[in-house]
Amino acid sequence: MKNKLIYTLSIIFAIAILFIGYAIVKDGYDIDYGDGSDYLRAKITKIIDVNEEKPYDSSSYTLTTYSFTAEIKSGSLKGETVSATQTIDSSAMYKTHPVSEGDTIILYQSRAGDDTSWSFAEYVRSDATIVLALLFCAALIIFGRMKGFKTLITLILTICSVFFVLMPAIISGRNIYFWTIVVCIYITAMTLIIVNGISFMSLVGGIGCMGGVLIAAAISLIMDKIMRLTGYTDECTIYIKGINNGVIDLKALVFAGILIGSIGAVMDVAVNIAASLHEVTTKIDKPTFRELFKSGITISRDIIGTMSNTLILAYIGSSLCSVLLIIYNNSFSMLNLFNKENIVVELLKILVGSFGILSALPLTSAVGALFYSRFEKFKRSNTDGLPDESDEYSDMLDEFNNAN
Repeated sequence: MKNKLIYTLSIIFAIAILFIGYAIVKDGYDIDYGDGSDYLRAKITKIIDVNEEKPYDSSSYTLTTYSFTAEIKSGSLKGETVSATQTIDSSAMYKTHPVSEGDTIILYQSRAGDDTSWSFAEYVRSDATIVLALLFCAALIIFGRMKGFKTLITLILTICSVFFVLMPAIISGRNIYFWTIVVCIYITAMTLIIVNGISFMSLVGGIGCMGGVLIAAAISLIMDKIMRLTGYTDECTIYIKGINNGVIDLKALVFAGILIGSIGAVMDVAVNIAASLHEVTTKIDKPTFRELFKSGITISRDIIGTMSNTLILAYIGSSLCSVLLIIYNNSFSMLNLFNKENIVVELLKILVGSFGILSALPLTSAVGALFYSRFEKFKRSNTDGLPDESDEYSDMLDEFNNAN
């Protein structure tokens, strides 16, 4: 009963912090997304005509127009059938798939005086994404049971902290460095407390994680000065600079991307070390700092290879993948290529994130060895890292308070 109360209060407190954070950063967050009334969900009922034109007879350039009828599935016009078109330009770099009967699409409504026309905007892909997300949630709960449910809660709160605190803080022109650190601390504390409870294991993992993240932050700031970064890494940054009268610091965005991208992996290794040392403590009579620290370093060596690969492959599989394709198929100078800011920033994310992991391993080992060796009674707590279920938890806290 006590554990359930602590768990419930932890979730309520975490949600309350999100609301407080949003209330603080929303001032200046004046982005107008519109009401979305010009974009409506629809289902194609019939393909009426396909017309292919060649504006220039001597070229292979073509414009193909698909005329069709579609039933509106959202908004105030739901249930109505309208006529619409899709135009495919053969010279366009981005070529969409031709529509067919039964497709669920998004129609764009354009107005010219009293006339209204409808055109194809995009295929509805969110349905498949939602189904896949629900399957993931179900698999997480089935496999992890209560632990999986707790993980799902922390995942939702993590996403909310990024979208409802960090993003508004960035757009409203607040200090991105400060709010990135705040969000990282929130994610770490919230995740460890909800998943593992209020315990020494959570404390050890949290200290190790935040130590690794702060070291990564320091390295990022140092490299920013050395490399003279501007923050202009792609065409999107030019648009971002124009948001809210140019209040967004592009160099700080690089900093935020590095920390948010690496905190998951850093937290993972820190918790692994904390949990492993917790287990070692329960198996050894009168564990010493030296024994536990040595065990932590040994475990760290087994973890480090796979975790660095995880971080590197994650970046290679995303934005860096396109960079690698350019490298393998270009006629530019390699010297120039590897000094371009967009490529340097991607490599910086990998290296700084890996430094964060490396730093977290010995730091967590040292903190864990200090805590676990000093409090021998901790070895009799449960292996899930929830000492509040132990009859000796109160004695252990008293011993900790007396020692300090």
